[in-house]
Amino acid sequence: MSEQTLALGENADEADWRALVEQGLKGASWDRLVGKTADGIPLEPLYREADIATASDISGAPGAAPFVRGARSGGWLVRQSFSHPDIERTNHEILADLEGGVGAIELVIDPAGKRGVAIKNAADLDAALTSVILEAAPVSLDGGGERAAMLLRDKLKGVAARGTAFNLDPMGAQLQTGADQSEAALAAYLFTAQTARDLPVARCLRVDARIVHEAGASEAQEIAYALHSAIAYLLGLATRALSIGDCARAIGFAVAVGPDALVEAAKLRALRLCWARVLEASGAAPADRAAYIHAFTSRRMMTRYDAWTNILRVSTAAFAAAIGGADEITTYPLTDALGRPSAFARRVARNTQHVLAEECRLGHVADPAGGAWFVEKLTRDLAERAWALMQQMQTHAEPLELLQNWVSETRERRRTAIATRRETITGVTDFPLLDAKLPDFEAMAPSNAAGGFAPIRLAEPFEALRDKTDASARVFFANIGSQAEFSPRAQWTRGLFAAGGVASVGAEDAYDGSDALIGAFHASGARVAVLAGTDAHYAECAAETARSLKATGADWVLLAGKPGEHEADLRAAGVDQFVFAGQNALKELETLHTALGVKP
Repeated sequence: MSEQTLALGENADEADWRALVEQGLKGASWDRLVGKTADGIPLEPLYREADIATASDISGAPGAAPFVRGARSGGWLVRQSFSHPDIERTNHEILADLEGGVGAIELVIDPAGKRGVAIKNAADLDAALTSVILEAAPVSLDGGGERAAMLLRDKLKGVAARGTAFNLDPMGAQLQTGADQSEAALAAYLFTAQTARDLPVARCLRVDARIVHEAGASEAQEIAYALHSAIAYLLGLATRALSIGDCARAIGFAVAVGPDALVEAAKLRALRLCWARVLEASGAAPADRAAYIHAFTSRRMMTRYDAWTNILRVSTAAFAAAIGGADEITTYPLTDALGRPSAFARRVARNTQHVLAEECRLGHVADPAGGAWFVEKLTRDLAERAWALMQQMQTHAEPLELLQNWVSETRERRRTAIATRRETITGVTDFPLLDAKLPDFEAMAPSNAAGGFAPIRLAEPFEALRDKTDASARVFFANIGSQAEFSPRAQWTRGLFAAGGVASVGAEDAYDGSDALIGAFHASGARVAVLAGTDAHYAECAAETARSLKATGADWVLLAGKPGEHEADLRAAGVDQFVFAGQNALKELETLHTALGVKP
């Protein structure tokens, strides 16, 4: 063995390790290795026991207060969402999913039949749940308000399975509509007080943090809103002569989980830590301090183009929810951004959870993320940040307006990161496939939600560009030098163009001299060309090639790379646009669209 090899059992010195890392950075800053969450929390390249003092660990044991490590002893509840407006179709989908292993039902209700099941009365609810054994497959509601909750309560006839939830959420309704929900809140508290006596295992109130997540919020902002809303519900229920334990058990949390697995897992753990702290201060017994979390895979991460990649996003988000200790999980189908799912898409969505729970054995492990110093440290950092934001909301005259300002700023930062491709979306901004086949789906009218908390999808701006193009949108690649020399820039540029729905002509072709290149351009019929090569080749012949392309009929000439000191000469020779990493790719593609004659 080498003399430099550490002896077995010898402790490595962090200073030595860091010195070796800095050698590898070759002069680059150490900060290059440090990432940041949307809240600005640093993500270090290395975490050690010193970052989390074991002696003062506050996580507790799995299943015990403060429930950082989860409240459940076994696997999570697989709950899938059903929202088809046709009641008979909804019933068919429910029965098929239950037969396929789903354990619980999330019934999205919209009496108008636009965004959910058109349930207006008891007969409609009976039809939607025909042949469903409610004691074995608990139902939770999403939408429909007090009317839907009363219909379900009447149907249950005093018997409810654990996992039944009415999910009244006046705070969420105010967030979405902007309308005052004071009367709805009073009605919700009365409903909860009545129901707690007859159906003590059912949850009556839902704190829906998905609303702020889907609007673009950060992790700490989501937790802060959840805490603010839940505290309001605790105070409201306290006027109904309920014990603090009954109040706590009546409240559940709905949380959206994105594809950044460990950050999202830490988010769920931080929410439980903060909620336990709230309940401790409220006088709740340790056993009553667990946050019941229903995790949904994020919808803002979903894409319309290359929708098959959504399977990977949903799988990663579901994994995050599982290791983060969610009590129940809903996985959305891969066609969620396109329209209503096919039977195949529903099957893939539910089987994603079965694979994670049984084949990956995540449903058989208590707190899979526990003990990882990174996750433990991030859990505490997130909890501290969220707690501080919650305190600001609690003391602010207009807490929801304050939250809206925070979310708006975070949303714009996210959009900028996507536009510059600093954050990537596979299949849309990175590695787009122009001829990708769409999965089967049922078309539906797009949502017209507006306001400060309207949901977004991060891929939408690039998808809008692709919607505008057709087969005529193409660019000829005027490659200079050998394939080995021009390929790095040519392939990068090809991917950039595809992100805007623009096809590439001859991106891999090498030419034996300028005449061959110009001849190929003329034969291609393209009206736009891009120069791709090395800086040395650009200095030698880019200007001449640009002039030749313009003389042969090119309406617009781009160059792949930074203009550098030769920019003035290149522009004088006919180069109209430069494309390189770090730019606002969205704006550059819009400029290219204009050059190609794509209608806005």
